[in-house]
Amino acid sequence: MVGLLSSAFLISGCTTPPPTQTTDARDGGFVSLWNAYGDCKATSDLAKATANLDQLRSAGGLGQGKDEFILPLPNKLAHLVSAPTNRVAVDVRAMTSACALHTGELALTQGYLEVARDLFVSIIKLHEGQNSYYAVRAKTLLAKLEQGLTISFNAR
Repeated sequence: MVGLLSSAFLISGCTTPPPTQTTDARDGGFVSLWNAYGDCKATSDLAKATANLDQLRSAGGLGQGKDEFILPLPNKLAHLVSAPTNRVAVDVRAMTSACALHTGELALTQGYLEVARDLFVSIIKLHEGQNSYYAVRAKTLLAKLEQGLTISFNAR
């Protein structure tokens, strides 16, 4: 009798479908960020690049506010615990900067000079005090943009 029940249990265990994967839900944020970054870098459509940049910027701000995390602890212990940081497998700030550079270059080539200027300035502010590739590249493009504006104003 025990052998028969054991066999039935084994057979039923082998024929049941595997449990649903929870990694898809967990990686949904990562996958969507990575897709937005890839789409931004690959597109030549300014509107699409701007939409992808907005998605990356909003993801970069996740988990920054102290009001978002509530841990039910006694008041004597609550001040000893800090809010957990939002951890992503990629550097969202670098992805945002790369997308902003690409979007700024698109705006520049399509004649949206004010949009390009604002994007380059935002990159410089994001990397303030650093000599990162993104800040140096944004400063270079901003200098070219402002030099071109000066030349074009003098030529008229």
